[in-house]
Amino acid sequence: MYAGYRVDLFLMPRIYHFLYEEECIMEKYIQAGYGVVTALLVLLISACGSTPAAAPSGPAIEVSAPWVRPAVMTGMSDMAMEDGEMAEGETMEGEMAEGETMEDMSHGGGGNSAAYMTLVNTGSAADAVVGASTDVANIVELHTTEMDANGVMMMRPLEQIDIPANGEVALQPGGIHVMLIDLTQDLEEGDTVNLTLELQSGGTLEVEAPVTQR
Repeated sequence: MYAGYRVDLFLMPRIYHFLYEEECIMEKYIQAGYGVVTALLVLLISACGSTPAAAPSGPAIEVSAPWVRPAVMTGMSDMAMEDGEMAEGETMEGEMAEGETMEDMSHGGGGNSAAYMTLVNTGSAADAVVGASTDVANIVELHTTEMDANGVMMMRPLEQIDIPANGEVALQPGGIHVMLIDLTQDLEEGDTVNLTLELQSGGTLEVEAPVTQR
């Protein structure tokens, strides 16, 4: 009994040491497991974050940088028709003054104006602007200005302005624009023109365009 008791006292410290080492080893394994799980979560989150957002299933039209040219209610030239609209296919020959556009010349630079902007489609389906309206003009039309093979500038109305899927269309002087005919008020620099664009998809876009000279 005495000898056995001494052996037990001798072995106890070793047993405690062994158990302590085992506990430390288990703790290290647990910490390593947490580290692996954390690393996997970080990779999953990163992978989700790097996936590009899918484009909307239909058209999604946005308007960028709209503006309207200053103009006054009077001063229409004798080239304009009674309602201020250039006849389809009518042309304008001769040189334009610096800074003057076809939109100015065709209507004598008075009584009419034009709105410009960039139409951006972030959707996966094409759309089109099929009409427009505003309270600053009695007539609003979609127009384009083109130069024919003889160097003659020609303005003609458009039935619609097509906007491709995931694309954009720039409305700018000398090109596609929204024509404001027979103004109901003078448009002075600093004013704001409210435009409503009608979309082929059935919706509308409300646009606030500042009046500015460019």
